[in-house]
Amino acid sequence: MKINNLKCEIKNKISHNGKVGLILLATDQITLYEFESIFKDLGILCFPSRVMNEVELTPSVLLKIKDELKDAANTLLPGLRLDVVAFSCTSASMTIGEDELARIIKQSDPKREIKEVTNPYSAIKNACSFLNIKELGLITPYSHDVTQGIIDGMSEAGIKTVSASTFNIPNDNVVPDITIDSIKESVIQMAKENDVDTIFVSCTNLNICKEINDLEKITGKTILSSNQVMAWDILRLVNNKKEILGFGKLFLKKDKE
Repeated sequence: MKINNLKCEIKNKISHNGKVGLILLATDQITLYEFESIFKDLGILCFPSRVMNEVELTPSVLLKIKDELKDAANTLLPGLRLDVVAFSCTSASMTIGEDELARIIKQSDPKREIKEVTNPYSAIKNACSFLNIKELGLITPYSHDVTQGIIDGMSEAGIKTVSASTFNIPNDNVVPDITIDSIKESVIQMAKENDVDTIFVSCTNLNICKEINDLEKITGKTILSSNQVMAWDILRLVNNKKEILGFGKLFLKKDKE
């Protein structure tokens, strides 16, 4: 039987404004869910891969993730140029280091270009610089030693933590089940502290992005979260000009340029 060749038009219509590689922890249940809402109808698509990690997150477990990054990056659309690759773990970003993360990811395949790399640590630093934030309150789900690592990482970036609270749940399979009401109540209570003007909810596995607008109205404070700032940083890196509503004042403030 003769097989006929078909003519077709080749044109990218679904990720024409950005191809984003997204490296998730094996235990991450929330990042993609929150990103789908933020990136809706922007012509920007996230293509995920995962790194294996132990369920109990400790500083040593977070550091081991470094060994998985190269392979995870190479499963992201092999051979295609990526506008951004984002590594989605706040605590591991601080433990491994943003420069080391970027080096491993960008050098993962010398045959293709990865233009930009981000992660929640880079993103929270960029967001704080953008909003001129020097101090903040911190809420995490982590153990005390991992939470201390976040405090230290923020301090190294010149951002002082004036108040810190944690749900103290090291099991990353449990963190996504912390209820939205519990997270909101923790934010509202911290916002009552007079010296807290900004609150950072740290962890890409906490489901809070869709509540940020309401929390800012209730508290009168600036509310930031790991997935929110990472999404904002990705949009900045792909030069998105479309207005993003519903996820906090971070997305509403215009760049000085």
